[in-house]
Amino acid sequence: MSVACWLKKDGKYNINRIIGLLFVAIALLISLVGCFYTPYDPNAMNADIKNAAPSFSHLFGTDNFGRDVFSRVMKGAGTTFLVGISVVSIGAVCGCLLGAFTGYFGGLADLILMRVNDALAAIPSILLALVFVSVFGSGTVQLVAALGILFIPSFARVVRSGFVVQKELDYVKNARLMGAGHLRIMFVHILPNIKSSLLSALAIGFNNAVLSEAAMSYLSLGVQPPDASLGRMLSEAQPYLFRAPWNAVAPGLMILISVLGVGLLSLEGGEKHD
Repeated sequence: MSVACWLKKDGKYNINRIIGLLFVAIALLISLVGCFYTPYDPNAMNADIKNAAPSFSHLFGTDNFGRDVFSRVMKGAGTTFLVGISVVSIGAVCGCLLGAFTGYFGGLADLILMRVNDALAAIPSILLALVFVSVFGSGTVQLVAALGILFIPSFARVVRSGFVVQKELDYVKNARLMGAGHLRIMFVHILPNIKSSLLSALAIGFNNAVLSEAAMSYLSLGVQPPDASLGRMLSEAQPYLFRAPWNAVAPGLMILISVLGVGLLSLEGGEKHD
């Protein structure tokens, strides 16, 4: 399916997909370019231009240390998105395995694991992440590990629900009659048939991971200085919010664009197409 066809719905262009794709493309372009090139060294300080207003030399101005905000947004976006992808990867892989086995086989293991899953889901993930980093220390690795573990229950619940429904359908029964093994039925036959729900869960999980990283780094419990991340930049900009608002506007706008873009695309993720 071509991009032009995908952007259409019922013969008309879908505004959600167009805006979402545009926002995601902008966020990805800025973060990917920032991995290889930035106009200035993101950590280079210059006391002579502290909190300088946006100009042709510094598109988004400079922060309280004289660092170029645009360069730090480019680098920080890459860090934040990498954390988001890593967190979702851990949560999705472990959650899919847990949800698939419990949903397919059921029994006592399903009952126990789902009750543990429900207990974890009842506690705000950001609160559990705070407890985790307070015990094991703050930093990017600790943040990814904490959030990744806490995202497992949400993916497990989605996958388990899909497997509970799908395993009773005729195509699964036919696969058993033809001698297909459990693993083949689970990951070759059933898993592709719940991809719509899983893709939506991945999009929502990525948005939650980006927002969680921003919140944790804002509290100085995530990415540590001098490394840049969007949440870390918001934390550093807070004391100068009225004197130099551009320090907060740039990273905040990047978070808004990325989360809104992925969110708009996820609205279409659960649709069924003939």
